[in-house]
Amino acid sequence: MSTVDREAVLVHQQAVLAKFGELALRSDDLDEILTEACRLVGEALRTDMAKVMELQDDGTTLLVRAGVGWPPGVVGHATAKAESGSSEGYALQTGEPAVSRDIATEKRFRYPQFIVDAGVKALVNVVILGGKGRCPYGILQVDSLEPRDFSRPDTEFLRSYANLLAAAVERLRIAAETRRHAISLRESEERYRTLATQIPQLVFTSSSSGERTWGSPQWVEYSGIPEKDSLGLGWLAAIHPDDRPATMAAWAACETTGEFSVEHRIRRAVDQTYRWFQSRATPVRAEGRIVGWLGTSTDVEDQARVRKALERSGEELEARVLERTAELQAALDTLHRESRERSRAEERLRHSEKLKAIGQLTGGIAHDFNNMLQAIIGCLSMIRVRLQQGRPTEVMGLVERAERGAVRAAALTHRLLAFGRQQTLEPRLVSLDTIARDMEDMIRRAVGASINVELNLSDGKWLAMCDPSQMESALLNLCVNARDAMPNGGWLTISTTEMVLAEAELSLFEDAQPGRYCCIAVSDTGVGMSPEVLSKAFEPFFTTKPAGQGVGLGLSQIYGYVRQSGGIVQVDTVPGKGTTVRLCMPAPAERDDNEVSGRDTGKTIMLVEDEEIVREVTAEQLREQGYRVLEADSGPAALRLLNAGARFDLLISDVALPGGMNGREVADAIKARYADIPVILVTGYAPGDALSDMEVIRKPFPPEVLAEHVRAKFED
Repeated sequence: MSTVDREAVLVHQQAVLAKFGELALRSDDLDEILTEACRLVGEALRTDMAKVMELQDDGTTLLVRAGVGWPPGVVGHATAKAESGSSEGYALQTGEPAVSRDIATEKRFRYPQFIVDAGVKALVNVVILGGKGRCPYGILQVDSLEPRDFSRPDTEFLRSYANLLAAAVERLRIAAETRRHAISLRESEERYRTLATQIPQLVFTSSSSGERTWGSPQWVEYSGIPEKDSLGLGWLAAIHPDDRPATMAAWAACETTGEFSVEHRIRRAVDQTYRWFQSRATPVRAEGRIVGWLGTSTDVEDQARVRKALERSGEELEARVLERTAELQAALDTLHRESRERSRAEERLRHSEKLKAIGQLTGGIAHDFNNMLQAIIGCLSMIRVRLQQGRPTEVMGLVERAERGAVRAAALTHRLLAFGRQQTLEPRLVSLDTIARDMEDMIRRAVGASINVELNLSDGKWLAMCDPSQMESALLNLCVNARDAMPNGGWLTISTTEMVLAEAELSLFEDAQPGRYCCIAVSDTGVGMSPEVLSKAFEPFFTTKPAGQGVGLGLSQIYGYVRQSGGIVQVDTVPGKGTTVRLCMPAPAERDDNEVSGRDTGKTIMLVEDEEIVREVTAEQLREQGYRVLEADSGPAALRLLNAGARFDLLISDVALPGGMNGREVADAIKARYADIPVILVTGYAPGDALSDMEVIRKPFPPEVLAEHVRAKFED
């Protein structure tokens, strides 16, 4: 093509653009614009066919919305998919023109069937853009029935033409949307005004500064001010003069706060009276800023009267409440005072009952103790007589009887200390099976012939760590309780078990450690215990027996002994069927079978004891064992011997001493100078915690027990 021809084509294309631009600005018919756009672009590029394909809402389907030169049934019906591999998809995805000079040899694109059926040989298409921020409108495509090489000027013209078409489409869309908004706004205003005339509130609209722009017919009727006179600030004439400053202040603040609310009085035209109204307004916004207000005024005169009446009633009620509160406080003080007096009276009663029980207890103990002393004194007197008569062979039996009486007296004091869980225990590894078997005969005699006694022993290998004498006393006490629970006879079963208790099973017992336990249980078929009785069973002085038959110390003594030994007590009972009391004692993993044997001589012992007869007897026992003994009657006396140069290998001291120092303090003073000196403390009674790190022997004790402790110290 010559230069002249090319210039002529360009001039013709520019004329087509101008002609179409005039149509795009003038016409409001989208179909006319699209169809004319296809005709003119085909004329400008001298092609057989052209079409506008509109992108549907799914974003991939293109509908032939308008076209020229196409067979019937294509325009308005035929579709194509803007997929990868199609010329339409290429144009939409890249924004570049898709040019196919000969679709028969084209390898890049696939083509819709309706294009092939129409005999199209070549085509070029460009994107029709959408408005700002919107998806493309679609594709403008020019088709040729012959292969054709569309030039760069052709594609540039087609781009410009598509942009002009896009502007026309967007103009029509905006116009249509504006018309819809205008219609919607008119309909909304009509609905609003209709609604405003139907409600009892006084409805109004105002500018952003509070100047009235419209008032409902109710406003005109109530205030008597014509609507035209209410516009601007004319409506203020109906507001009570005293309320106008607060009303205008609320309008001044509402543009900042975004809320208008005020209570004021509005004059009623019919009788010229003022009534209280609550006026509220909601902002109308455009592009984020307030351009007006829509509000209502509601009559709250009746509510205001009620509120004032309530305020007056509230003040009167508050005064009555204060008066009544003072009366109630005085009554409460009286109740507290009476409650304290009642508590003190109950405490005095409990104390009196305990003193009575303690009197019964001490009377019984004194009786038993005097019997034992009588036996001891009698035996000693008879020993003197036999020795004077020259009959020494008969002395040994009397000595053994005196010793048995002394042991029984010691056991009695230990049981008394067990009541307070403060006895000094002598625990060692023992078999609960052995204790049960050894006491079977005594238990049978204690419970009587009407009670059938059965032993159900586990013959286990574990040994319990406990004081055997206290365990024997506890077992006998439980069997006597079981006998008393079966006044008409029954079965009493003594059983032993071995078990491992977890922490959860010991949660009710403070300081109890999880692990192995040996248990001995006493079960009866007696009357059982109610929940109320069970809750108090271990309380000191609690008893269900008739007066004179018990002071309520048995179970509390047992509980004190078991808990002091690191064990637990479990009780299972069913009223009318019987009770099982189970004592579980710790069972160490290994048994200590070391035996103390042999005698050491050439050793010196410092003996500190304030009771002369006890000191003399103990010193004699030690000397009999082959030890040298230094005697002192107090802590200061022992320290004086030490300061004078006395040397010794072991300290044995009573805990309770005169002279301002107890046995523990004497031991600490001596060990401060000679840290390796072994110490044995002796006590008839002392709290266990104070001596927990010291070796302690409990009085009274036989000579062999003292000898065993001394030998063990020297072996260490």
